[in-house]
Amino acid sequence: MSSSPPESAPTSVPERGEIHSRLGRRWLIAAIVVGAVVLAAVLAPRVIGWLRPSTPPGLLTASGRIEGRITTLTPKTSAWVVELHADEGQAVRQGQLLATLDDAAQRERVRAAREQVNALTQRLAAANSQLGMVERQVTLQIEQANAAVREAEARLRRARASREQADRDLQRTALLVAKDLIAPQEAEHAQVKAEMEAQAVKEAEEALERTRKEAALARVGLQQVETLRAERDALARQRGQAEAQLAEQESHVADFSIRSPIDGRVLTRTVERGERVDPGTPLFTLVDLDRLYVKIYVPEPSIGKVALGQEARVSVDAFPGRTFPARVSRVAQEAEFTPKNVETREERVKLVFAVEVSLAENPGGILKPGMPADAVIRWQPDAPWR
Repeated sequence: MSSSPPESAPTSVPERGEIHSRLGRRWLIAAIVVGAVVLAAVLAPRVIGWLRPSTPPGLLTASGRIEGRITTLTPKTSAWVVELHADEGQAVRQGQLLATLDDAAQRERVRAAREQVNALTQRLAAANSQLGMVERQVTLQIEQANAAVREAEARLRRARASREQADRDLQRTALLVAKDLIAPQEAEHAQVKAEMEAQAVKEAEEALERTRKEAALARVGLQQVETLRAERDALARQRGQAEAQLAEQESHVADFSIRSPIDGRVLTRTVERGERVDPGTPLFTLVDLDRLYVKIYVPEPSIGKVALGQEARVSVDAFPGRTFPARVSRVAQEAEFTPKNVETREERVKLVFAVEVSLAENPGGILKPGMPADAVIRWQPDAPWR
């Protein structure tokens, strides 16, 4: 007996009107969703504005980030890094050693400069000794020569006086002989005496001339003294220059010890032990945690309310419910467009003024650069804090 295949159930085909009805409902749902999104985008700022507490009169609120005075440490010379004494995040004190550079070559320069100073010091001491000895000798020779000149001059004066007296005696004797008052032998004796005194004057004049030449020769020694003094002065100048060079080289030794110029914290360390660094290469960046500030941007219509020294309060998300005292420390003199890190284009095209609000304290260093912060400026002195 043959069996026939079962008949398939009839498939219902939707009618055209039903399809159109379903499509219409889908489009309606999509339109409602899109409309809701658009409406939410339009109403969101207003709703948020309604929910956000308004700033009380006399206060100005703005948001920004905590920043600090950044100090970048760079070496003054090329050298190898031999020791590192600080790492990122570490608190450091002013004068604290952060890194040590290889100073062997510099210390060799110091040694050579010191040897030069020592050598010139010895030469200068010898020059001073020689100068003193020659100066004493020349001074003594000049004094002796001058004394000899004075003695020769006195002897010449005595000889001339004796000659004059002998000449007078000769004249008087000649008159007496002519009058036969004395014997002719007396006149002869007077003549011999006059000739002897004349010879004595001649010898005294010659002696005076010799002593004067000797005195002049002694004074020539003064030129030698001046030459030695000039050489001594030149050595003194050379030693002074060598001492200055030594001091300079010794001062450069400190350049190989990188020390913190401030009390602060190490933000970055961009060098490792064994690296070679050159002048201008950043080694560390430090921030003074006691001199932090919040940089905010105040819209142009509100900048007239802000003035230096105004009281402010700063709050950060990390410490909810806590405020930190501050004051306005800087107000930009020129307007600028809102920085690019502002999210919406509408906000970026606004003109604003940069304002810095310096924190009066940072207890325990809990505030850090980069933290988002809100600043409230009291531009009316009697306005209550919210």
